[in-house]
Amino acid sequence: MITYENLNELQLDVMREIGNIGAGNACTALSVLLGTTIDMSVPRVQLLGYESTAEKLGGADNAVIGLQIEINGDLEGMMVHVVQKNFAQRIINTFYAKEITNIENLDEMDSSVLNEMANITSGAYANSIATLTSLLVNIGTPNQMTGKVSDVMKLPLTKFVKPGEQVLVVDEVFTIDDEHISSNMILALESESLEKLFERLGVQV
Repeated sequence: MITYENLNELQLDVMREIGNIGAGNACTALSVLLGTTIDMSVPRVQLLGYESTAEKLGGADNAVIGLQIEINGDLEGMMVHVVQKNFAQRIINTFYAKEITNIENLDEMDSSVLNEMANITSGAYANSIATLTSLLVNIGTPNQMTGKVSDVMKLPLTKFVKPGEQVLVVDEVFTIDDEHISSNMILALESESLEKLFERLGVQV
């Protein structure tokens, strides 16, 4: 059974390329949503375990917003967009002026804006995978939760990968009106879906 843990170098390169293409398309989609030009540095795509992922996201106790979107169709898994306070502030202030003093006190309109952002960028990732593989890749509606990094990561790591296994983490840095803001996306595909993905791309499993 294939997992992120035992990918060979070619398979790792394929996953990195999927992350790169998906991030590029997500950046374009975000630019359209915000109505402004967005530049993005080359995303860093890594396979990380729980502790390394938590550290990258500011530590297990760091307060963030997790936008969890299930993947279904020919592939099963989950994408989780991890939003820090400064990123949420920038997205929300594109539509209306508001100072975000506490990420845990967003109102219904704030949450709606972030859900729409996650829906559009996740769709861009899903379409990238579908285009590369000719597989049917559907996404569900965003499930938003605010809390510690450890809580936000719990669902994808318990539902789609086994304890101790790694996940694909895409580290994106956007430049919007000379402001640099970072965003992270976690991709967790179940084992059978990983196998199907590589088989469709002609990569030996």
